[in-house]
Amino acid sequence: MGMLLIVSLLLLTTVPFTAKSQERVLQLDINYAIGIPAGSFKSDLVDKTSARGWTANIMYNTTKKLSVGLGFGFQDFYQKFPRAVYKLEEGGEVSAVLTNSIQTIPVLAQAQYRFLPGKAVQPYVGLGLGGNIIVYDQWLGEFENSKSSFKFAARPEAGLFIPFRPQGPAGIHLFGAYNYMPYNQDGVDNLNNWGAGIGVKFPIR
Repeated sequence: MGMLLIVSLLLLTTVPFTAKSQERVLQLDINYAIGIPAGSFKSDLVDKTSARGWTANIMYNTTKKLSVGLGFGFQDFYQKFPRAVYKLEEGGEVSAVLTNSIQTIPVLAQAQYRFLPGKAVQPYVGLGLGGNIIVYDQWLGEFENSKSSFKFAARPEAGLFIPFRPQGPAGIHLFGAYNYMPYNQDGVDNLNNWGAGIGVKFPIR
């Protein structure tokens, strides 16, 4: 009887811990995102906020506070400028409508640190380092200049995780980030932008 009681107590104490550990192992967050151009990106190409974007992160929780994984994203920046007179590289001038269309697709190695795991509101900070696929299209009237490239990218961020239930693995995810994206082409130094988003986070293993 005593041995049965001991085994029962051990099961009661270890099963919830194991279940929580398994819930925490691998998680996915999917978010709607906006992008706000900054620096020479804003002054030279697009100054309008993009509301056409998303991010997704697959994170492995190495401890209760630290997780590592991969981050992905997409942001579509677009702006059409009124007709004006522009100088051509080969000489001469043209009166035309200028349109800039830029898509950024970062692929990053991510790390996140949570300050209050298990609480009703869990703030965190994170850093992503990797590459950025850039699709750049510019139309000067009917003349198109299209370029694709792959550049370095970094994304420091801060956010909140709000679980649907106390200590639950799924919940609401909110974040703000600065997307550092060097470019150095066509007189444009960078495609840096501020990002923010909201989405859901849930376990996938």
